[in-house]
Amino acid sequence: MSHKIFYIGVVALLAASTYGQVAANEISQHLSTIITPEPIERIQPKYPIDAARESREGWTVISFVIDEKGNVSDALVKESSGSEDFNKATLKAVTKWKYQPAFENGKPIQQCVNTVQMNFRMGKNVGTKGVSRRFKKKYEIATQALKDKDYQEVEHQLAKMNARKTMHLSENNYMHILAANYAREIGNDTLQLYHLDRVTLDSGVKSEKLKFSVLYQQFYLEATSNKFQSTFNTYKKLIKLEEAKPYLAKLEKVMADIDSVISSDKDIMIKAAIDRDYWYADLVRNKFSLTNIEGSLHTLDVRCANKRHVYTVENDNTWTIPTSWKNCSIYVYGEPKTSFNLIEHPIGT
Repeated sequence: MSHKIFYIGVVALLAASTYGQVAANEISQHLSTIITPEPIERIQPKYPIDAARESREGWTVISFVIDEKGNVSDALVKESSGSEDFNKATLKAVTKWKYQPAFENGKPIQQCVNTVQMNFRMGKNVGTKGVSRRFKKKYEIATQALKDKDYQEVEHQLAKMNARKTMHLSENNYMHILAANYAREIGNDTLQLYHLDRVTLDSGVKSEKLKFSVLYQQFYLEATSNKFQSTFNTYKKLIKLEEAKPYLAKLEKVMADIDSVISSDKDIMIKAAIDRDYWYADLVRNKFSLTNIEGSLHTLDVRCANKRHVYTVENDNTWTIPTSWKNCSIYVYGEPKTSFNLIEHPIGT
């Protein structure tokens, strides 16, 4: 099974760029690498019995708060492969983790950790290789349907793949890359990024071309949707790849342009919608508003590396976060299908 078409599309997109060279020290003056604290005691999640029996694999990304005593609280699932038993096992384990408390001005402080991923793999945690015959047949039918622009058949086969309870991570990757190709074909950038975000590149993916393809597509879509901290995080992964070396100058120029946007006097807007309980975003400025709310929002949870605060939400509310709060993410709670805009205001206004 091959992802060649996907890779060629990425290279063509980069080759068409006209960005010039930029010095490395000009990149991302307003973005920083987020350092995740290391626990002094970390209990691994127990592999759910039913998942093990089914040879099912998956992953869960969590956010949580570390209190002044180094204990974990307020853990929540940010993203996952979709299995509730993996989510429950992760949340149960993380609440037992223990950290060394962080200090500020000689006093212990709260910390927030916004991205920790737990992978559930079979076979001594190396994962199942290859794909099943049943999956391969569905994949090949969907791939041909995509070439034939038979979108109804593509959606039908993707739904059948997604309904399988025994899917492992390599099959998960094939399905989401195919779904991302389909989303790109129909011009749905939001759906394309959704599926790319669910490709687990650390689950035994050896092809640098495939890693480059996935990461560049994420980079491009994150940049064009104003998700600048995510763009920076993806950029840091991209530049480690040999496959990316011919395009480093272009990638650096994009990051320099993003930094200019962040430091400009223009608002930065991200369109948002709540699928289930909440929507989240990583902030690049310390002043922001939630506007054009269609539906109902009720709670704003601000989680920063060294601070956490919870607010009540009303339409057109504006919040200013102290500059001492570092690497902040927001979690906006409301009714499903509620849409709104996140507006980040110019620095210093």
